[in-house]
Amino acid sequence: MNGFKILDFADIQPQLEHLHEHGWDAGLYVGFPNFKPHYNMTVDGCTDWTGYPSSGKTELLLELLFSMSTFYGWKHLLYVPDIGKSVEVMAKLIHKYTGKTFIKRYNNYIDIATAFNSTGWLLEHFKILHKVDVKAKITPLQLWDYAIKVKEEQGLNSVVIDSWKDLFHDYSANGGGYATYLSHVLPIRNAIAEKHKLHMHTVIHPKNPLPSAKTPAPMSTDMEGGAQWSNSGKCIIAVHREDFDNNIADIYFRKIKPESVGRNTSTPVTLTYDIQRSRFYYGDKLYAAKERVEIEPNPIAYEF
Repeated sequence: MNGFKILDFADIQPQLEHLHEHGWDAGLYVGFPNFKPHYNMTVDGCTDWTGYPSSGKTELLLELLFSMSTFYGWKHLLYVPDIGKSVEVMAKLIHKYTGKTFIKRYNNYIDIATAFNSTGWLLEHFKILHKVDVKAKITPLQLWDYAIKVKEEQGLNSVVIDSWKDLFHDYSANGGGYATYLSHVLPIRNAIAEKHKLHMHTVIHPKNPLPSAKTPAPMSTDMEGGAQWSNSGKCIIAVHREDFDNNIADIYFRKIKPESVGRNTSTPVTLTYDIQRSRFYYGDKLYAAKERVEIEPNPIAYEF
């Protein structure tokens, strides 16, 4: 069949030898020890993020991207119109990088020299794709194809969409319905991630965007498009805040695949958001840090 063949030994021998020598890819540590049993980031994976407005899903996603860049030198292509205008995206990245804000009423208001000096590293590791023609449209497949070119020319490790609704989705060319469309597009995404070693991050809003105080954390079936995300997705993470008067975020690992990178859980992992620094921490203000294994037999984290 065109595009398919029955597997023979020559097809799989190199992969088996690599697997025997190196074992399964357990993914890269993202900076928080309470994440490690559940989620580590692979070079060829897909992570879908969901949560209600103001839950912190985008902030946490950016946090992990910073860890990957700081610890491992990763570069990310960002198409994130849901965050705001390009200057707002840049200001958010500068805040995370420097701990200083552009909001004048705060005592950590940034000076322009610090802001400018931070842009070199940020623009090297965060490649922000922004719209210059208000009528321009981009489909998921066009974005992922563009990411392949960026990787070839500049180096790239991940692609970030925030959010899925901000892309152009041609349902009519893919069966006419949203579920049919997702069943066509998402497997292609997974294959691109595996072939080109690009981790795909996608933010998807829940179908009901207005939670009440008693609304539980969204399940994968609550995502816009429902079961298709769970059917075709690899890792699905839900970020939830039951109390908007504090900064504690509950993180649910709804689906984790493959099992070598972690496991799903019904009990959330918690992090606290530091508004002033625009960073998350656990315990007694322990921020994301690179894993160190040289000294202790059990890995510990240290401040990077």
